[in-house]
Amino acid sequence: MKLARPVVRLRDALVALLLACSLPAVLAATRAACVPRPADDDVASQSADALSLSLDAAHPAALANWDARRWQRHRVWIALEASNRGDAPTYVLPQMVLDAHADGSAASVLLGLPLSVAAHERATQRLAIYVPDDAKTLGIRALVAAPAQPVAVTFTLECSQARFDVGEFAPAVAPALDEAVKTWFNHFADPLSDPAAALASVRVLASGAQDAEDVVWTLRGLMQTVHDDHGFIVGPGEPLPARRTLVTRAPEFELRADGIAVVRLHALDTRSDGAALAWAASLHDGIAGLAAHRPRAWLVDLRDHDAESPWPSFAGLATLLDGPAVGASVGRQEKQDWIVERGAARIAGNAASIDLQPAPEPMWRGPVAVLIGPNTRNAGEDVTVAFRGRPRTRFFGAPTAGFPDSGVRVHRLADGTSLGILETRDADRTGQVHRLPLEPDKPLPADAAPGAATEQALEWLAGEAASASATR
Repeated sequence: MKLARPVVRLRDALVALLLACSLPAVLAATRAACVPRPADDDVASQSADALSLSLDAAHPAALANWDARRWQRHRVWIALEASNRGDAPTYVLPQMVLDAHADGSAASVLLGLPLSVAAHERATQRLAIYVPDDAKTLGIRALVAAPAQPVAVTFTLECSQARFDVGEFAPAVAPALDEAVKTWFNHFADPLSDPAAALASVRVLASGAQDAEDVVWTLRGLMQTVHDDHGFIVGPGEPLPARRTLVTRAPEFELRADGIAVVRLHALDTRSDGAALAWAASLHDGIAGLAAHRPRAWLVDLRDHDAESPWPSFAGLATLLDGPAVGASVGRQEKQDWIVERGAARIAGNAASIDLQPAPEPMWRGPVAVLIGPNTRNAGEDVTVAFRGRPRTRFFGAPTAGFPDSGVRVHRLADGTSLGILETRDADRTGQVHRLPLEPDKPLPADAAPGAATEQALEWLAGEAASASATR
């Protein structure tokens, strides 16, 4: 007699799935080792057995491609091990591909996490994917970061012993899946162009799920589907994604012979309140020192500015930002205005995050040119937005990094999973919400010479200053 398989059907991310806990648990979570069969189509694996790959400078990408027809409607778990045989550390990026094509494309791609591998060491990553009933092949494409080191990659596989229709999964995973999906849908900052399609992707991604690891891969797939490049999820006991280590560098100041004042902001480690306050004070005092010489225009260089918090920069730049309202953090349900005035920076209605308590000083309402680029990150992008909408302000250089980490909030779920969700975006003082890397007003051509952005900015400032003098 064939036993009925207990499953849960995911119909709506916002409908409780806890009712699944009342179902019997027999046969709910079973898997076994499976031996893959190399695909026999025109997209061949690098190795004959399709269980290993070799990556190096000559072959920075390779594919292991398997016949998936006997795995249709099964969930497959893949343990990947990367061995770095080189003398320098490297990164390996795995991709799960369904129905790979000869031109390098595929019907579906689910990205793994970048895997850091030290020199002459090994690292592992566990992947999981559901194979739909129309898939013909399943593969792992691996890429090694440049400069490439020689890396050997091997695989072992497990498959669910039962088949699952789309939207079916083991009852035991229902509470965790319900909590994770609800939390993401209820807090993600950006409006979804097609919520029904996002939910449909969850139904496929969660099919055959059996444990917390499968919930993690479901949410990663959802984030990729809706192009959420800032969120993350890690399973119980796993560390949060490492953030860049910043080394504080003091701001620089210059008064040019043509009367243009230049301020250059660099990296700032804001973990120490005292150090952040001292840096903000040095920024303010340097600007005040230049202002005493009555410059005719200002150039603010943010191309190397990165920090976790924008408040020290806001406070130090107060006279140039010309607030008080210079922008806002905007979420699904709330808006928090950035208020910058008299050397203090705060969220509207709150106490000051930074207060330099300077003597009264005039605001600068003349021309300001802002230099931005790919190393303008995090707080550097917040500062860029704070200058947006300011009269007589123009932006030069290249697009910013596009990594607004300050808007990501980490939710600790009941099973210990950590889910990072982008909950707020920056809005400038005109109310425009910025969702992409910030662009200069006049992008540089690809073959632009070094210093071209600065030359453009100085030329514009000279013109603005001359025009202002002519009208006096």
